[in-house]
Amino acid sequence: MRTTLLGASLIIVVLLAMNLVGSDDLPGQTTQTVQSSDAQTGRNLADCMAVLKDLDAGWCELRVSQDNPGIGNVWPAKQRRIQHSLGPKAVLIAWSSAAWDSDNKTFYFMGGGGRDYGGNEVYRFSLTDGSWKRLTNPSPLDHWTTFKKRRFWIPDIRTVPPASYINDGLLFNRTTGTMILLAGQPANGAQIRDDDNATQDTFLQDGSDLHQYEFNPSESETRNGLAPLSWRRIGDYTWPKARSVQLPDGTLILGSYEQLFKVNQDKNGQLQDPHLFHDDHKSRGGNAVYDSHRKWIWSVYLDSLVALDSSGRIMLDIKLPMRTGKSLAFDQHGYIVIWDGTTRLFMFNPDDPSPVWRTINWAENGPYGGMKGRVYGKWVHLGNNYFAGISSYNHGIWIYKHPDDSKLGRQLSDINIQKIVDRAEENSTLKLPAGLYPYGLRIDKPLTLDLEGVELMEVSGSKGLLNIVSTDGSLVTIRNFEGNAEIGAAQTGNLAGIRITGVNFNVSLENVTIRKTAIGVMTDNRGGRLSIKDSVFEDIGYYKHKGLSHIIYAGAIDDLNIVNSRLQRSLHLGHLLKSRAKSTTVTNSQLLGLQSNHSRVIDLSCGGSLQVSSSVLQSSSLTDNQDLISVGVETPQNCRQGLLDGDIDIRDSLIVFDRDTPEANKNRLFTWRTGLEHLSLSNNIIVSKGDNNLLEQEIGDSTIEEESHNNTLFESRQAAGLNPMPDISPGFDLLPK
Repeated sequence: MRTTLLGASLIIVVLLAMNLVGSDDLPGQTTQTVQSSDAQTGRNLADCMAVLKDLDAGWCELRVSQDNPGIGNVWPAKQRRIQHSLGPKAVLIAWSSAAWDSDNKTFYFMGGGGRDYGGNEVYRFSLTDGSWKRLTNPSPLDHWTTFKKRRFWIPDIRTVPPASYINDGLLFNRTTGTMILLAGQPANGAQIRDDDNATQDTFLQDGSDLHQYEFNPSESETRNGLAPLSWRRIGDYTWPKARSVQLPDGTLILGSYEQLFKVNQDKNGQLQDPHLFHDDHKSRGGNAVYDSHRKWIWSVYLDSLVALDSSGRIMLDIKLPMRTGKSLAFDQHGYIVIWDGTTRLFMFNPDDPSPVWRTINWAENGPYGGMKGRVYGKWVHLGNNYFAGISSYNHGIWIYKHPDDSKLGRQLSDINIQKIVDRAEENSTLKLPAGLYPYGLRIDKPLTLDLEGVELMEVSGSKGLLNIVSTDGSLVTIRNFEGNAEIGAAQTGNLAGIRITGVNFNVSLENVTIRKTAIGVMTDNRGGRLSIKDSVFEDIGYYKHKGLSHIIYAGAIDDLNIVNSRLQRSLHLGHLLKSRAKSTTVTNSQLLGLQSNHSRVIDLSCGGSLQVSSSVLQSSSLTDNQDLISVGVETPQNCRQGLLDGDIDIRDSLIVFDRDTPEANKNRLFTWRTGLEHLSLSNNIIVSKGDNNLLEQEIGDSTIEEESHNNTLFESRQAAGLNPMPDISPGFDLLPK
């Protein structure tokens, strides 16, 4: 439950108290019992901890303001030369870094780089008073350099750092109270134009080299010989994709994704005498964190987790079952707690003789709208199982209370079902083991797969939870699969529950359920056949903020056949069924807008054949379209198989418009912009508000009525014997016999 307290300068969000019970059953079968709690007002860490104190677990968001709670509250004014392509939001999304001052409970952030953003300003967030502050302004880009024949503006990197991809290169030095920055190559988005005054006296030969810097974040104190809020350059080492960590005795461990060094600072702050600490021949890099329980240094990167002892020797080298964000910390018992930046946490006890990964998915009760894998060092343990982290530039810092139970959450399966599929013989039938799998699944050969109980937590190949590649008519059959974006994947863009590609593919989906993904099912445009039987697709586009959320999107294929299935609620202006197929058939199925802001019920984009029988088609009161079905509304260049004449047959079906029918924008059955090969409506019940006779619509040289037989029109649901409430499923009871 998320409760928002309007009018407060901070909105505390208490999400829930969880009772997470372990299980010795199949991995992934643990249930999560949820108990909601009331929220209280406040504006700082103390308030959040007080709110969470009596809960087993939960999240609390620190919001600086009602309208602009995140770092954007203190962004600098836009400057053309510095802005680049993303602007200051790149501070949290472009391989950026956070530094943590544990004594003062303060985060510092820097970022930018590439062609994303050219600002080198420093941001501070104080958990104690719950406030953002921009400590410095972006330095002027009044010098220039070159890299690979590209000329671009940079700041005077002799005295201040450039904006760069920092990775794990920002560190708060507890000994000096200053920050160490291992800068990357400077942002290069401010390209020099012919009319720019790029003189030789502002050219910096080493401007694109890597350098290290020190910053004093205090607004009043001189620290380590640095005046308040001032920079100095302290090294010129080549440490790309930087890593940094400090040991309890103050020793600095600095370096790159390949090597780490023990480094000292002299009395002037300059880095001196780097001694090789560890050489990672696999070049993995990542986010480095000190483990006070084991006195180890851990680095997490993509799907690897490496632990080093105090001498730099590898103690553990773990291949992760999932790809994680740059968010590694340890709870009060020394268990690893990794946060993905959104709703999921992964837990692991390295000391367990038979260690397993477990996960909690907070779904709607976690940091909503976050970004995975962005800021290095953004996640820290505050003590007593309280954590703090940042999820996106749109939100404040999140405070999280972790349950004190080593058996919490759900166990990830240690079986690699991708390898099982890859090694299977063509045309074989497999029943994959049930479990929770932290990846998507790719199927690229003719198989019959029973996926009952298989839960996928990620997409495969940036396409869908299931990524099916089928060619030359070889049949792939998927049975009993359930995909739900609530698990934390396939929520945005064109990511689908099931994505199908290949030349002349042949795919059958049987007893499939897809919920809340950005798109339900999507195919490509190179011919093929898709059969959907006994399946349900609902609440598509649930997490989507832009783009269209089509429930079924069939590209330029040969045949789409939907039988005994339900497509309902496209939540972001998508069509319930969008098909560019030559032939589309819908039998004994329900296409329901219900309470969703959908577009058309059926969009036959490039014309072609549509056969609908014994089905229910319902357009919601919230639809943005006056027409139920479109035929040939795409331009010919968007139709790979050409713009086809329409061949439409709708029979023995129930059609319901819950949309009002204003005089200037009346409901209509079709928008028809291609040729007419055939049109027939027979033995249908049609419900539309008002006295609008839908059958009088002209299609080609005739009206629908001339091409219709035995249809019955009603001006209201009640008149048709349906539930009078709009946007309720009409059901099959009144289908014409």
